[in-house]
Amino acid sequence: MKKKLEDILKPYDNWFNDSGEEKNNQAREALHTFYTELLKYKPSKIYESRDGMHTSYIRFLVVIKKAFMEGKYMRVCNELFSLIHYEPFLQSRIYFNIINVLKESLNIRD
Repeated sequence: MKKKLEDILKPYDNWFNDSGEEKNNQAREALHTFYTELLKYKPSKIYESRDGMHTSYIRFLVVIKKAFMEGKYMRVCNELFSLIHYEPFLQSRIYFNIINVLKESLNIRD
């Protein structure tokens, strides 16, 4: 499951966002795909914290939101990839925040 989500982001995992406008636009489309795939999973019911800090994931969300505001979609992919790797992203507190940021930033209407 984690691998499938990472595979969507990996081709666009570029913090510098310096691969050109076409690749950046492809990253935006990959984020739509990532959102759709993430919705297929349910948040975990068991609490987990990897480093003892309940709110450590917020750093990633701040950078993701800023990258969206700057139109740097490859950077968003990079930060999401890191968040998935370092944080228990299926925890409700993280999962729903990721969903909300993607939905709002990509202008997704349900």
